[in-house]
Amino acid sequence: MPITIVETVGSGSANSFVSVAEADAYLGARLNSSAWTGTEPKKIALIEATRELTRLVYQGYRTDDVQALAFPRTYCPNPDIPSITALTDTADVYFADDEIPTRIKEAQIELALEFLKAGTTDLAALDGTIGIVREKVGPLETEFAQPYQRAQGLARFPRVLDLIAPLLDSTATSGLEVVRM
Repeated sequence: MPITIVETVGSGSANSFVSVAEADAYLGARLNSSAWTGTEPKKIALIEATRELTRLVYQGYRTDDVQALAFPRTYCPNPDIPSITALTDTADVYFADDEIPTRIKEAQIELALEFLKAGTTDLAALDGTIGIVREKVGPLETEFAQPYQRAQGLARFPRVLDLIAPLLDSTATSGLEVVRM
């Protein structure tokens, strides 16, 4: 059965922030996007990416109680405003309450691409190697230096996290930090 993408802003049945055509246009101008193929896999990846992004806690409030997705939002500050001193109205500080921010759309497309690049690996699952200090397979042995920590969740995708971080509620970002050694 073919999958249908519903990207109607504020809809109770929406399952994506972008259409496949929007994602195709964005990824058509991006390097290393060769995994972006096949209409049905694209739709599935977009829907899965939307699910992951919608589970996060963002600033502001959902515009309507019946909307299926996290956006649009009321009182969600727009971090891309050039200068707050140039504003004439405090409403200019926020995204319009009938708008899906470009940051969210691009994050969804980037995450969908990561899902397709992973193939059959479930990127939404926890890393099965969490807590392993030493692993020995036959004569091969690996030990990770301490305090090395692998990034988990969306922190594994810095491009996605960079896009959405300014929109997240500050209490929701603590689990998304990336530790690099």
